Amino acid sequence: MEIDIGQLGVRLPRGEVGMVIAQPYVEFVSHEPFSIKPENRDAAIASIDATMTIALECAHGAEKTHFTIFPECVLPGLDGFDRITAAMNDRGWPTSTVVLGGLEGLTRAQFGELIQRPNTAFDEVGSSLERIRQDQWVNCCVTWAKLESGEVCSWIQPKIEPAGVELQVSHQSMFKGQSIFLFKGTYAKTNIPYRFATLICFDWIGARDQRRIWEWLLLHIDQKAGEIEAQLPLTWLFVAQCNPGPSHASFMSQVQPFFNPLHFPNVLRDETCLVMANVAGNVVPGMAEQYGRSAVIFATSKFMKPECMPTYCNGGELQRPGNPLENFKDAVFRERGACIHSFRQLNPSALLPGAAGKRHALADATVHPFPGTTDPRTPNGLVPAVVKWVNDELDDSEKSLETHYPQLPLASAAGVAHQRSVNALRLLPAAALSKTILVASPGTNSVPDHWRDTQSQAVKHVLHTFSILEAAQYPAMFHGNGAQATIMKGDLGVEVVAVIGRRHEECDMHVIGQLPEHRGQLLLVSRDEDNTSWDPRMRTIFDQAAEPTKELNITDPTSAVIRVGYQDVLKAYRDAVNQSALREAIDAAIS
Repeated sequence: MEIDIGQLGVRLPRGEVGMVIAQPYVEFVSHEPFSIKPENRDAAIASIDATMTIALECAHGAEKTHFTIFPECVLPGLDGFDRITAAMNDRGWPTSTVVLGGLEGLTRAQFGELIQRPNTAFDEVGSSLERIRQDQWVNCCVTWAKLESGEVCSWIQPKIEPAGVELQVSHQSMFKGQSIFLFKGTYAKTNIPYRFATLICFDWIGARDQRRIWEWLLLHIDQKAGEIEAQLPLTWLFVAQCNPGPSHASFMSQVQPFFNPLHFPNVLRDETCLVMANVAGNVVPGMAEQYGRSAVIFATSKFMKPECMPTYCNGGELQRPGNPLENFKDAVFRERGACIHSFRQLNPSALLPGAAGKRHALADATVHPFPGTTDPRTPNGLVPAVVKWVNDELDDSEKSLETHYPQLPLASAAGVAHQRSVNALRLLPAAALSKTILVASPGTNSVPDHWRDTQSQAVKHVLHTFSILEAAQYPAMFHGNGAQATIMKGDLGVEVVAVIGRRHEECDMHVIGQLPEHRGQLLLVSRDEDNTSWDPRMRTIFDQAAEPTKELNITDPTSAVIRVGYQDVLKAYRDAVNQSALREAIDAAIS
């Protein structure tokens, strides 16, 4: 069903648009129609308010947020619908803007109330109330538009094909919609057309009458173009998801055929922006095994593929295991926990040809918190890759020394020290965090998107080392300025590096190479793959001094280095009956 919102006064800029994607964490009741849990409804309303506020603030730098997107099933029914409508009716909400989002499952009666709301439209034939049985519920999305006149209109689109969880029901069944709203218009100050539509999660891979749902959409545009002997674009396709497996082969396998120009050749898709908006996999920012991975995907060659941008990455094997989308520009937002994404999306059709027009697909991609969250991964700004990666690693309670040795006398002290180290590391700027990891792990690529278990083990080694030092009453001041931290030995400041590698010699040479300008004493706590003690006979070719000194000798780069094997530090911790005994053992090791 085509809606000419251009005639209604919605004029979008051709060059770039501002977008905001809500990525809330939602929990549903376990029975049909799978509504949001009653105890979470106030939080769902607060998430709407927070997202609409971010949209108004325009952190992305565009003149306004042209598209505000809520994933599938996150809006709490009629209350959510009314909340968004009221926000858009406010005089402060700009015109020529679009909000779209998925409502929680609705009963037949609730859907009947929804379609009676003022200025709403729906497929009165295919989705009429008469077609919905009493034992059916409705999963639908809504597209709101604020017209140039200030009027807010909305279009209601039921989901067409149910997902597996919506088929595995005991009492009712999901009503199957019959149509997709296709919105069209022309860019501001031009006669160049744009078109956009929304699919609800499984509709991206679902089929009806031997065709995928997206194929029916392209077929319609292709036929319309043929009637006027022209080609027409599909500028944006939004896929609102509540999808535990956003990178599953079934989802990713549709990307290539969707963009294939040989199919439906009258539909221009080389410059289509495919927006995958998913719910969060965690109630707070952090790692998640499911959900998340909201993304913006392009087929065009006009965009550059950045090596390591803040906030989002290039997808690849880590984000798309087995389905890396190698021939596409796949901008995947790293944060899988609850947050709000804001960014500016460039329109490839407005770029100059050749090298002069090469740009990144997204600009000023920032991450924002929902109410009650304070976290470096949702700073109301850019999130460097290293900040996201390190903070995710710091969330892992299994990296605590107390967890490894809960029975030891100093376990509690180590637990306190661990948390202090975690808190301090979270506050470090990106450059210091990067240096902290690079100096701890020989041979590490500088791009955090490539970091895996080796670097994760380095984080654990750093935390364990400094937990023991603090339990020995050597509190560390983390700074990441070459060395990772400083401890005070009397009036003398000693720089400390914890490093883990295959051999102690490798660790030694790596640290010296990382810190060519170091001055003063340096305590190097190295761990080899067998966790053995440091053997003084294994001195590097650069190290000729018999004893460490307090200051660097310019003819001997390692004269002020105190080398200790982590095995010895750990043994001192395990053998100590109290903090004084541990302090005495550590003093003996580093004197």
